[in-house]
Amino acid sequence: MNAPSPPRFLYQRIARDMRQAIGSGVYPPGQRLPSVRQLARQYRVSLSTAILAYRNLEAAGWLEARPKSGHFARAAPRPPRAPEPAPTASATAPRDVSVGALAMALVDETRAGELTRLGAAVPEADLLPLSALARHLAGTARRRWQAPASYEATRGNPLLRAQIARLMRDAGCNVLPEEVLVTNGCMEALSLALLAVARPGETVAVESPTYFGVLQVIEALGMRALEIATHPRTGIEPDALEQALAGHNIRACVLMPGFHNPLGACMPAAHKRRVVALLAARGVPLIEDDVYGALSFASPRPPAAKAFDEDANIIYCASFSKTIAPAYRIGWAVPGRHLERMVYLKFLRNLSTATPTQLALADFLADGGFQRHLRRAVPRYRQRLEQIYHAIDRHFPPGTRYTQPEGGFLLWLELPASVDSVQLHREALSDNIAVTPGLIFSPAGQYRHHLRLSVGACAGEILHRAVASLGRRARQAAD
Repeated sequence: MNAPSPPRFLYQRIARDMRQAIGSGVYPPGQRLPSVRQLARQYRVSLSTAILAYRNLEAAGWLEARPKSGHFARAAPRPPRAPEPAPTASATAPRDVSVGALAMALVDETRAGELTRLGAAVPEADLLPLSALARHLAGTARRRWQAPASYEATRGNPLLRAQIARLMRDAGCNVLPEEVLVTNGCMEALSLALLAVARPGETVAVESPTYFGVLQVIEALGMRALEIATHPRTGIEPDALEQALAGHNIRACVLMPGFHNPLGACMPAAHKRRVVALLAARGVPLIEDDVYGALSFASPRPPAAKAFDEDANIIYCASFSKTIAPAYRIGWAVPGRHLERMVYLKFLRNLSTATPTQLALADFLADGGFQRHLRRAVPRYRQRLEQIYHAIDRHFPPGTRYTQPEGGFLLWLELPASVDSVQLHREALSDNIAVTPGLIFSPAGQYRHHLRLSVGACAGEILHRAVASLGRRARQAAD
């Protein structure tokens, strides 16, 4: 085997040295690296050369750049266990969306009876801090028993907004409490955001595939969706987005840069920076869905796209539904320059969000409960994903591809082309297993041989038996 050629340029030599230092554990994952100035002094090079070295490492996945914080080591990129699904292509034109009825029918089918929910994008009770939340809710009822006697402020309870602003620092965002709007879950935040920036008939750019809930909102508001090419590991392709912006009259862009549903993809910071700049230059608002961003296997978590927002052009949306309390239906938005419009729309829609749950969550966050819970839950999601990878390798037909996320609890399967995932979904239901077929993640009905799987609601032997049964069905369909 030929030895690798020596670096031709100084920045490549610096990148090689830092890569070796990270890979050997000199800089363990999460540790801050020397600043650009320190690196330039150490190697006696210009700042631009040091910056180029770090950008090279960032693009290769060896480090993470955090706005106003510096550069931090990441775990060494590991070779995938199996091939990942193929990158997708952009649509040539926007189209009307009509996935709502099918998505609701498929979801309703998975709620009947005692099912192993292998496709559900929700955590099971064992992975939620239910007892702690119950204590805070009971304490709120005792101490603030008069709170339900009046309507809450439309913007949300001040105590909760202050805690959310503190929480946003973990995502690299400096946010004031008065910039936060509390909503009834992330879906309301996304809906209000689209209402604020686009009108019926106008075009919204989305990833391909994208979360079917986003498509349902676009459909309900009478807008059109334009699918943009997306990589299964790094998210939307910036070059494809740039081409779409040049060729179409896009009014908004809805993205999930952090542990995407359904792919599990996490957009590198360099891509986030470029996407944010592209959209800002065109005056196209970015609606960022960050419901899974806190579930990062690396600590601290990657910065949100909002962390790179210098023009107040990003409407950041998130909720606690995927982390601590699905039934509380507490979400929030940081709408930037669209704040007043979204507050007005929220007022017209439902006036405000329930006070008792807001107060209970404010107490839980102030007590440090959110961070404690993540330290317990996130490693378990990672273990479950490793378990499901092994089970897929063992039981699914040759040619199966799947994503291997670095956070969250979802993954995306690409099955052999002869396997119809809707039919597989129906057959799995007869085995009391619920999965989510791929076609509802596309306005064009693509991805008929894809599945979204989840490790949020099952683990251990139950998970293995469900994957084995589903794999047998897939093998039969592939033969």
